[in-house]
Amino acid sequence: MTYHVGISTGFWYIGKDPALLGLAQKIGGYGATGGVHFVQVDLETIAEFYEPGVKEQIKTMKEKLGIPYVGLHGEIAEIMSPDSAEQRIWDQTHDRLVQAVKFAHDLGFLYVNIHFSAKPIISIQGEAQQRVYGVGYPVVDPYGRPLSRLINGHKATMEEAKKHIPPVYRLQHTNEFKSEYTKLFEEKRMQAYEEAEREYERQIKAMPQLDQAQKNETRNRLRYQAEEGARRAAEGESQGSDFLLRVWLSLSPRNHLSYSLDDGELGAFFIVANWLKETGNPLWSRITGGAEPDDLWYEDEVAFSAAVASMYTYGHVNVKNNPSNKKYLEGKSIKEWCEEKKIYLLFEGPEANKGAEGFYRLFHPKHYYHTIKYLNSPYIKVCIDIEHTVSHALDPDKLFKSLPNDFGKLIFLFHLGQAVPYGGTAHIPLTRGSRAQEQTYKWLHTIQKKGWKEGFILFERGGGRSGSGRTPYEVFEDSVLAIRQIALFLEKGTDPKDLPLEFYGVSEENKAVFAKELVAIKEHAWDPLEGLLSVSEEKHTFLSKSALEKGKAQEWEKRKYR
Repeated sequence: MTYHVGISTGFWYIGKDPALLGLAQKIGGYGATGGVHFVQVDLETIAEFYEPGVKEQIKTMKEKLGIPYVGLHGEIAEIMSPDSAEQRIWDQTHDRLVQAVKFAHDLGFLYVNIHFSAKPIISIQGEAQQRVYGVGYPVVDPYGRPLSRLINGHKATMEEAKKHIPPVYRLQHTNEFKSEYTKLFEEKRMQAYEEAEREYERQIKAMPQLDQAQKNETRNRLRYQAEEGARRAAEGESQGSDFLLRVWLSLSPRNHLSYSLDDGELGAFFIVANWLKETGNPLWSRITGGAEPDDLWYEDEVAFSAAVASMYTYGHVNVKNNPSNKKYLEGKSIKEWCEEKKIYLLFEGPEANKGAEGFYRLFHPKHYYHTIKYLNSPYIKVCIDIEHTVSHALDPDKLFKSLPNDFGKLIFLFHLGQAVPYGGTAHIPLTRGSRAQEQTYKWLHTIQKKGWKEGFILFERGGGRSGSGRTPYEVFEDSVLAIRQIALFLEKGTDPKDLPLEFYGVSEENKAVFAKELVAIKEHAWDPLEGLLSVSEEKHTFLSKSALEKGKAQEWEKRKYR
C-alpha cells in the first residue's frame, strides 16, 4: 500500500499571495517550502494555461525541485458545473473541462479534479426567478444538444415533453409551424371537400328540380362551408399539444426555440428523468430504485436531481461530436482522451453554501458512487473532501461505514483538513496529536477497508486559523507532518485503537519531532529561575556566545532548531 502526501497551493483570489502568481510559481513556491513531492495546483482561470513559457517553466520547476506529481484542481463555481441543463452553463463547463484535460496532459500533470455539482437542486420557485418576462432560457440534453434529439421516438418521454414545450405563441412564428399548419389544413380541407361532395350528391338527388345554376350555387356553398370548417378544425388542432410537439421536434438545431422549454431547466430535468426511466438506464434504477419521476419529485427530490445530474455528467465525459472536442481533443471524448493519455479525471463532492446543506444536485457519496461506476473507466475516479462532506450535514462516522464495500476502489484522492462545518471552505490545518488528526485517521482507515489500498492525500490550503494566511507556517502549520503520520500508519494497517504515541508525535520513535522538542526543552530549561538569580543573566547559550559577540544573535535564533 502506498499513500502519497501533498498540499494544495490555494487560489490567488483567496490568499493574495505572490507565490500564487502563475502555475509554475504555485508548484515551486508552495511545493518546495512545504517539503512535499506532490502538489495540487488550484486553477483560477483557463487563461493560466496560456501564460508565455509556462510549459518550460513547469518542467524546470518539477525537475529542479524533485516534485514528481502535480495535480490540477479545475475552476470552481458555475463556470465548472457539469450538473446543469442550462445551455450557457453546459457549453461553458464543457469547453473549460476539455481545455483542462488537454493542457493538464501537455503540462505533465497527473490529474484534473472538478466538483460534481455547483448548483442547488431545482425548485419551481428557483426556476421562476431565472425567467425573464415569461421567456425561458435555452436548455440542452446531457450531450449539449436540443432535447428533441434525445427523446424523439420514445413515446412515454414525448408525452412528458408535451407538458414542457414552448407555448403556441412562441412556436407559431416559425417556418416549421407554418409548414406543419399548411399540411394540416390541406389534409382537413381535402377531407372536408370529400364530405361536401357527398353532401352535394345527396342534395341533388333529393331535389331533381334544380337547374344547373342552382346546382352550381349549392356546390360552391358547400365547398365554402367545408373550407371554413377545415380552417377552424386546423386552427383548433394547431393549438393542441400533439401538433405543437410535432413542430418542436422538427425544429432545426439552428433555431433557438429547439433549445427552449416553457419551464426551462425544471422541464429539462423532468424530460431527462422520464427518458432515463423509459429506457431502463442504470443510473435511474440504481439511484432512485426505479421510481416514477413525478412521484419521486415530491418524495425524494435529492435522489431525483442526483440521477439526472449524473446523466449530465456522463454526457460531458462521453460526447465527441462537439466543437471543443474537435478543437482540443482530436475529436475524442474526454473519457477516451484520459484513457489514451493516462491522465485521471476526478470528481469531488461540492461544499455547501449556507441554506443549501444537503440540497445540491449531486453531493451524496451514495449517489455519485453509481455515477462513477456507470462511467466505467480506470481513469475516472473520486476525490473525497471530508470538510465538504460535513458541510452537507453528513456524519463521516456513520456515512463511511454505510458506503458499499468496494467504494474505496473508486477513490484516488483525499482533501484533508480539520473537518469543521462552516461551508466546507475553512481548510483549517491538522495538528499532530489533535482530535482532528485522530478522527481523520479513523475515517481513512474505514475507507481503506473498503478497497482504498493506494492513492493521494493532501492538506488543502485555506487562510490559516486567523484567516489571513500571511505566512506559509500560518497556512499549513504542521499539517504535512500530521498527514505523514496518517499515511505511515495506514500503510502499516494499524487499527485506530492501536495507534502508538509515535502517531501523535510524542515519542522518541518520532525522531524529527522528538529532536525539535528536545532542543526547545534544553533551551528553556532554566526559564523558571529567570529573575530569581543574583548573578547576571544571559539569554544566549554557551554555543551561541560567539554568534552574539559578532552581532549574529538573530540569525542564531532562527537556526537553533536545525
